Parts: sequence; C-alpha cells; structure tokens
Amino acid sequence: MKFIPDYSLNIISEEDFSQKIVEIETTLEKIKVAGSYKAFDGIDIAYEYFLSQNSKASIVIVHGLSEFTKKYYEFIYYCLNQGFNVFIYDQRCHGLSGRLTDRIDLLHVDSFDDYVDDLTRFIDDVVLKTVEGPLYLYSHSMGSAVCALYLAKHTDKIEKAVFSAPMFVPVVDSVPLPIARMGVSVGRLFYGNKTKFLLTSEFDPDAQYKSDYCSSKARFEHNMMMRVENPSYQSTPLTFGWVHNSLIVNKKIFKKDVIDKIKTPILLFSAERDMTVENEPQYKFAKRCKNCQLIGVKDTTHAVLASDAETLTRVMKQTFDFFDF
Repeated sequence: MKFIPDYSLNIISEEDFSQKIVEIETTLEKIKVAGSYKAFDGIDIAYEYFLSQNSKASIVIVHGLSEFTKKYYEFIYYCLNQGFNVFIYDQRCHGLSGRLTDRIDLLHVDSFDDYVDDLTRFIDDVVLKTVEGPLYLYSHSMGSAVCALYLAKHTDKIEKAVFSAPMFVPVVDSVPLPIARMGVSVGRLFYGNKTKFLLTSEFDPDAQYKSDYCSSKARFEHNMMMRVENPSYQSTPLTFGWVHNSLIVNKKIFKKDVIDKIKTPILLFSAERDMTVENEPQYKFAKRCKNCQLIGVKDTTHAVLASDAETLTRVMKQTFDFFDF
C-alpha cells in the first residue's frame, strides 16, 4: 500500500500536535514495511520503509544518538506528502535493533566505521533492491557524522544530503577536547570499553521539558511518552567506547582525503542555541567541503525537528526546496 500525497506542507501546530500525531502514526502503521537485516557482526538491524505514490525520489533517514524510527514519524509523513519514499533504520544499540552489551539501554559502538557499514548494507541490500531513482540522505547529529564518512566512500550513490545539527564534535564541559580524549582513553583501559561511562546519565522517565533542548513542549512530551512505554526506546547511558569514538570521529571526518572525496551537494543546518554539539566544526566543514551550503537556524536548539511550528515550517521548506531543486 502506498501513501497518496497532496503536496501540501502543513506543519502541525503546538495546540493540535497531540491529536494530529496519533492520526499520522495510525496512517503510517498501515502502510509501513518493516524488517531487519544482519550486520557484519551478526546483530539484527531493524528498519522500516514507506512508499509514496508516483514518487520522485527516496530519502534515507539516519537518526541521531538515543533516537529511534518512530520518533521520526512526523517528519516521515511530511516527506511522503511531498512525494518522496522514505527509508529509515534503527542504528545498532538503538530502537528495535540488536545490542552489543547485556543492557538494553546501554549505547556502545566499537568504531563509527561500524555505523557506516550498517548504513552501507542498508542502502545496498534494502533500499536499492526496493526502489529506483534519485537517492537522498537526511541525517541528524550523530547520524550526520556517519553520513559524512559514508559519503566519502560512496558519494556516487547519493544525489543530495541534509545534515541537521551534525555531531562533528560533541560539547565537552570544563576541559579541552584533547584532555577529554586522554581521560576517556585511560578510563577505557581501566574500566573496559563496554562499561558504562562514569559521567553519563541513565534514562529518566520523569524528565521535565526544558526549552534549552527543544522549543516544542508537545513534541518533547510525545517523545517521552513513547520512551516510557517501550524499554527499547530508552537507550541513554553511554559506554567508554562510545564516548571515545565520539571524541575522535572529527579526526576521521576532517582528514583532507575524506572531505575532498565528498562530491554530493550538502545542506547543513546549524542550530544557533546548540548545547549538545559544537557549532564551529560545522562552519569549518562547510568551508572545506566544496558542495556544502550552511544555513544557521536562529533561536533553535539541537533538536531541530522538535522546534516550534514556525521554525519547523521554515526548515522543512528549505529542506524540500533543496531536494526538489
């Protein structure tokens, strides 16, 4: 069953969100195709895809840290209504995908190259075997770091890409980045690579809305409701291994022979009030990557897709104009 688009862009208002998101979820549950594939190390990677009638292209979504497929249903609906097919998967240790430790909530990765391999297999073994035509990427935060590394290897497969608040360098409190790297490296040796990082937080089911994380209270509360109801969505604490790899991924991305290989046109959204990732590396990436256009999103936090309706309307219009141009 395919979605029938009307090509309108009506972003849900704060007041109508709780009602409209239920209608969207009901619609998408009826048309989704769900499955899984085996990653290189044997763990299951869960995915879903949605087809739009008379589609003009397909968008692959690569989510960020602690996220999951269902969190993107609102955005998926907007994409379908613009005539795009949508493919999305849960990254390892996220959502319905397999875990690498004995804790369902613990986020670990041995290397960001593993994330890249998962994306490669998803595109090759699921997306390209299902649809033909132009292929686009939409990524957020950690997902954008994964996509940058992917594009350096497979830029010929992707026609356009959007990076939303990309995590090239996470915000590190109190100490310079080299000192943080050193401290985490020592911790890995002492405590173990897959051990919970001492400074990371557990999932808090009673977390309250804060405007410094996202500007839409309704979207925040809906996300929390989904996480509370499903333990698979509660991935929050990080291992020493994940933290280590997040602190060195910029070294991989900013190698000259990596950025120079990226030929795919990129639209990069930089959130003005981002307290999760550093903005300066985004400016540096946009300057060095020949085909990257940077747009600063004023008065917006890291969770760009959880912005107020006015901001989200502007960002969605810019996104779809970029994909359609």
